[in-house]
Amino acid sequence: MGWFWRKMNKKRTLERGAMVLKDLIELGHGISNPIKFFSADEILKATNNFSKSNHVFRLAYYSDWYSGKNENHPMILIKKRARFWSLRTDLMCRDIAVSSMVSGHKNFLKLVGCCLELEKPVLVYDGVKKHYRLKISEQTWKRRMKIAEDIATALAYLHTAFPRPFVYRTLFPWNILLDEDGVAKLIDFSFCVSIPEGETFVRVDRAEGFYSWLLDDSGISLDRVVSEKTDVFAFGMFMGRRLLLGNRRIGEKEESEGGGSDTGYASKMKRRVQNVMSKLKEDRRMEEIADPKMIEKMGHISEQELCQMNAFLMLSRRCIGPSEEVPTMVEVAKELKKIQRSPYNDSSSPSDETQFDSAQDISSSVILSNQT
Repeated sequence: MGWFWRKMNKKRTLERGAMVLKDLIELGHGISNPIKFFSADEILKATNNFSKSNHVFRLAYYSDWYSGKNENHPMILIKKRARFWSLRTDLMCRDIAVSSMVSGHKNFLKLVGCCLELEKPVLVYDGVKKHYRLKISEQTWKRRMKIAEDIATALAYLHTAFPRPFVYRTLFPWNILLDEDGVAKLIDFSFCVSIPEGETFVRVDRAEGFYSWLLDDSGISLDRVVSEKTDVFAFGMFMGRRLLLGNRRIGEKEESEGGGSDTGYASKMKRRVQNVMSKLKEDRRMEEIADPKMIEKMGHISEQELCQMNAFLMLSRRCIGPSEEVPTMVEVAKELKKIQRSPYNDSSSPSDETQFDSAQDISSSVILSNQT
């Protein structure tokens, strides 16, 4: 029976390779960095059959990460889907394709290659630098601002660096890694979609993530329309809910109705998101809304830090505001850099309306300077 399984394995590998190639041609016009296709034996040997001693960490509930090495790579980092995570193969191939396109940028992991022979494809990254899970509660205010800038820059790159803009769609803390130098890197492009040429949005089959609905004047649309503003809104929530509030569910009431239906889930997420939005827009002292764990570590908030937090909050509000007024991710990345560098004081506090450089200047200074 060995010949049968080898034949099936070869067929599966060819089908997956065709999916990756199709995505590369369709999404990036063939633009990608060279990657190696590892055999199953090479991956098993590099990780000692995915041994516990090679296990680095688990992200959320869907992926395990292993360290390894082989003759050509002294240190590699391997992502393997958790056994009980039934992600569709086409989405894993999408992750491989987009990862290969962005791996030259410092705010993404450098993809070395992949293995399509195993039951679930694995991705192989350069592991020379150590990488860690993002634990927001352990981050200082200064580090949180830098993490925000790094991720904003990554999203801006997805929106502007390719013939067809990419929309990330699923911005969660477990999709962010920190390297040993403290640089934040966005990972997992399984649900990433591209906007067709000449269009400003795309309709998707499924709404993935809490913020996969386009914010409009009436609230959160449930028509599964995805655009660059979807990422801007999600990032604004990430800034406010995760980095500033510390993910506290202030005043939220967990509701069980709705079951597992799409409509029930969407309604529940809409209520949760609107609750956070209302908290971010309340006129309260920063000491009352900021993450208490962060405030405790700081001991005392300086005038400069307080001004930075207020500017950070205002930028978050703009990102989750009316859709026709939200900034682009390029503008957000530029403003975050400015917030960190500007010596704010009482006479020069930031306003809601921020002046930006030209799009060309922003792209060159914020996006291209972060490529490696």
